[in-house]
Amino acid sequence: MSGEKKSSRSPYLLISAIAFIVLGIVVIVFKSTIVKEINDIIKWVAVGILGVIAIVNILSFVKNTKENIKELIIGILSFLAAIVLLISNNVFHIESLVLSVIGVMLGLYLIVEGFYKLKASFKSKKSSVKAWFVPFILGILSIVFGVGFIYCSIFYSAKATAYVVVALGILFIYAGIQNIVNMFFNTKD
Repeated sequence: MSGEKKSSRSPYLLISAIAFIVLGIVVIVFKSTIVKEINDIIKWVAVGILGVIAIVNILSFVKNTKENIKELIIGILSFLAAIVLLISNNVFHIESLVLSVIGVMLGLYLIVEGFYKLKASFKSKKSSVKAWFVPFILGILSIVFGVGFIYCSIFYSAKATAYVVVALGILFIYAGIQNIVNMFFNTKD
């Protein structure tokens, strides 16, 4: 019976595994294009937010009957910051900070997932499942990748964009390989 259950799930695991591996390879191969697009998107989002802050604060100063110079100063500074971002060519590297935070969050997620896999492997071992070592190995790999993500995001933040994109590609490939492994070693039965 478990063979039938495994075979009915296998095509979906195989398709998702292939999709993850192909996506990971594409992300790594086209890293520079993706990095440029991420930089541009973050730059335009930051300019938009600063522009809205500038408009809201300047209009608030103009409509306000009290003399609250703080709103005018914030509005002018936001407007100037938006203009500097528009004319700069990635001078401030805002994307490095944003992607460092994303890298740390992905790393923490992988570490938590790794501990859940370790817990599942110990449960499988207690239940005398022969392939208990599969989630154990995947759990250790998840923890190692998570620590690696956090390390690279913190200590290589100047190059965080490229590192996070490559690490994301590696993560997709890892997810694909994990699906293939799960297809052959179904430890949930």
